[in-house]
Amino acid sequence: MPILYTPVAPPPPAPEVVVPGYRLGAPPRVTWTSAAGVVTVLSDPGGGYTVAPGVRGLGLPVYQFHRTDTALDGTVIRGTRTEARELFVPIYMEAPTFAQVWQMRRDLAARLHPGVVDGGGEGVLEVAFADGTRRRIRAYYTGGMEGSEGADEAGLCWATYGLEFLAQQPYWERDPITYRWAIAPPTDTWLPILPIKVRDADVIGEGMTIVNPGSVRSWPVWTITGPLDGSAVMRNVTTGQQLEFTATLSEGEQIVIDTRPRRKTVRDGTGANMFAALTVGSVLWPLAPGPNVVDVELTGLDDDSRLELEITPLELTA
Repeated sequence: MPILYTPVAPPPPAPEVVVPGYRLGAPPRVTWTSAAGVVTVLSDPGGGYTVAPGVRGLGLPVYQFHRTDTALDGTVIRGTRTEARELFVPIYMEAPTFAQVWQMRRDLAARLHPGVVDGGGEGVLEVAFADGTRRRIRAYYTGGMEGSEGADEAGLCWATYGLEFLAQQPYWERDPITYRWAIAPPTDTWLPILPIKVRDADVIGEGMTIVNPGSVRSWPVWTITGPLDGSAVMRNVTTGQQLEFTATLSEGEQIVIDTRPRRKTVRDGTGANMFAALTVGSVLWPLAPGPNVVDVELTGLDDDSRLELEITPLELTA
């Protein structure tokens, strides 16, 4: 979902889109996408699945508090840490015959299987609302489908399960946003790099306002397409952090800086590691929630140079 940067105003909000065939005011649609990419709609009675009451894990995550007790009454809070998110989704499934519902159970079990060696692994749980907004979270199935056949848990043509999931990253993801800049825009999806100042460094932007619409920090992925000759500086004035590297890129060559936690890589277009190009003291910094003032300086540009920044806004709740 590209949102274009303009030097004088933040990007416009995404247009309101109504999900086809989904009435306003209806409960959200819940889907599970397996590690293999197979999508199961868990809230589709027509397809045999219904989300039952008792869902947990859609609100605030669980926090760990770092504190120090002293001789004084009470305590001192030194900081907080957001723990991994646990989710619970009770479902009801049914089919016209025993054979059909049993096959549904087999299919769902295969799509939930967390074993990477067997083609399973981390999937995506998504909650989509009638107005078109969506929130998704990457998670592993951890339990709930062991196969209890109690009188209140399964029957000839139906079964219930309380599916349990664990999300390593505790925040809900929104649709990605891409900012694009170019000196000579090739299409209307690119905006000119402004201002251009002829001096030791061509300045992509000083004091640019880049908006992170999420409620927590979001980590950008930068892509620079050459020509580039010399240094590149990306500075978040709002947080006081910056990253800098030195590289030479010919026309069409790229360098990709992925600042996301547990990834954090610097690679060229072939995938080769270029982390050593970072200047000592560089920080692969995030965008704070809301507007961020950002300076970017690149050297050795020409009309074919391009700069992209992509973020996935993160939310505290679904």
